[in-house]
Amino acid sequence: MPSQTIPARRGAATLVPASHRIKITNTHGNQVVDTWAFALPSSTVSTTDLSAPLYPNATSSSPAQYSSTANKAAAAPEFMSMCHTRASLCKLTPAVGDTLVSQKRAPMVRLVEDSSPGVHDTLIAACDRWRYAELGVQGYHESCTDNCWDALEALADALSAQRPEMAEGIKGLQEAIGGRVPDPFNLFMNIPVGEGEGARRGVSFEGPVTKSGDFVVLEALRDVVVVMSACPQDVLSINGGKPVDAHFEVLEK
Repeated sequence: MPSQTIPARRGAATLVPASHRIKITNTHGNQVVDTWAFALPSSTVSTTDLSAPLYPNATSSSPAQYSSTANKAAAAPEFMSMCHTRASLCKLTPAVGDTLVSQKRAPMVRLVEDSSPGVHDTLIAACDRWRYAELGVQGYHESCTDNCWDALEALADALSAQRPEMAEGIKGLQEAIGGRVPDPFNLFMNIPVGEGEGARRGVSFEGPVTKSGDFVVLEALRDVVVVMSACPQDVLSINGGKPVDAHFEVLEK
């Protein structure tokens, strides 16, 4: 696939088959790219399927001990989860070679290349309409949260003619995961952990430390939909005060 644009202040989504890679480029050097990965429900299970089982490490009696309510939630589609990844890696920021996992602690993608200084964020939620109101913005403002859903909708529409079942699955993701956008892997975002002791340490929103052309490459460990938002934050300094385009490219295995 040739290089594709993530428009400034907007989002883009693409399919990344298992073992393929996606290269996400900070084209101008100052742009944060909120990034998500979603696994679509599969109608088949194979010996190489990485989906988390409904009943992990099951014994003969354990499946019956789960409630139907808990099972309904546990059957939701998997998505890349920052809090579960932090618990898996025991660190705040993934580095080359690290695997990012789902909310069911199953592998999703692996960070295989990073030409930047390696400063990325897993702590901060995607910006949303309420965040901008909190920051004093009047009226409409683009947000990474809305960009995520809009990009998934656009991808589903593009697939509807040739791959209707997949398009339907993508359209159903919002409802299937409860309508809440997962916390993103905030590529190129500079959120230093500040002074203090232990849990009392603070964080701050700082300008980027990347340069034009810096990129990361993520390898899909299963078939995923990757969603990216060229963050529209223009109140704080995280995008150097000026959101711009970024780019991505899906690389075959």
